[in-house]
Amino acid sequence: MHNDGGYWYYVFHSDGRYVIWGPVVFEEHSKYDYRLYGNKYGVKGEICRIPLGDIWTMEETIAFAHGLLYEKYETGIEIDYGIEEEWFQSEISAKSSEYELQKAEYSREHHSFARENQMWKWFVEGKAGIDGMNIRQMKTDNLFGDVVRGAGVMSESPRKNLEYAAVSGITLITRYAIAAGVDENVAYALSDVALQKLSKAADVMEIESTMIYTFQEFMRLGRKAVAKTDNHSLYVERSREYIAAHIYEKLSVPEIAGAVGLHPVYLSRIFAGETGMTLMAYVMREKVQISCNLLKYSNRPVAVIAEYMNLSPQSYFTRVFRKVTGETPASYRKTHRDKNFPDS
Repeated sequence: MHNDGGYWYYVFHSDGRYVIWGPVVFEEHSKYDYRLYGNKYGVKGEICRIPLGDIWTMEETIAFAHGLLYEKYETGIEIDYGIEEEWFQSEISAKSSEYELQKAEYSREHHSFARENQMWKWFVEGKAGIDGMNIRQMKTDNLFGDVVRGAGVMSESPRKNLEYAAVSGITLITRYAIAAGVDENVAYALSDVALQKLSKAADVMEIESTMIYTFQEFMRLGRKAVAKTDNHSLYVERSREYIAAHIYEKLSVPEIAGAVGLHPVYLSRIFAGETGMTLMAYVMREKVQISCNLLKYSNRPVAVIAEYMNLSPQSYFTRVFRKVTGETPASYRKTHRDKNFPDS
């Protein structure tokens, strides 16, 4: 495979025959870029139909086409990325030495791993980090500044450096939130929406505000998750884990009890005693929580969300939703729609 200025081709030669497949691009190009491409290769007509894809799909397609043409299926494909390994290693070595000098000269230091771990735990859990260390309970925007300052220099461009710090920050806080007990689907959805917002940010202020809003939401979700897991018995925790893993399915008390190895009546009794609610009330609350996020961060119709959460028909979903939140799904979306994130 060969990269020609962002346009990828597969070229194969055998027995005097050539196979050329392409071009394919892996990121959006402007009409001006396509026009330059057309002028370079004499392409006329609708040149903007150059397919947009990804490297893995292209590799799979090439392997399949190669097999059909030559009755020989390759297990690997040689890719020309336009970078020689020796050059890359020497360049990285030189840049690393230069970077170490800059760090010493300008006092640029990454946070230590221990401090980062401490800081992210406080973000999500609201607790001290590791080894009894304490962290200042600063405002979220000040903590965000601390994250950026300790992330190192990833670009000479201040804006790019801020973008890279924001992306890495969202990635880390998502993982810490999941580790703290936030539902994976909720955490990854919030992460994706925040990254989409960052990709469209018009200026540095919008990047910073998006990061602050995202941190605040993860902090809320993380601390809520931690509070729910405190002082719960093993069987209650196993029940909660099973419910989280099967939240999009229809769940019943016998099914959950069977999964954790207890009699349904006994599990119901200890679950209600420790959480203050019945098993099915908890299931419905968790389903409604995910539904709330879908209503806030997406434009999916209420009927589709109801089906997605296995709470169809819509009238039943509305009844359950109102019992948990005191609002209908439509009114909740109207009053809680998050204006800080893009439609998805």
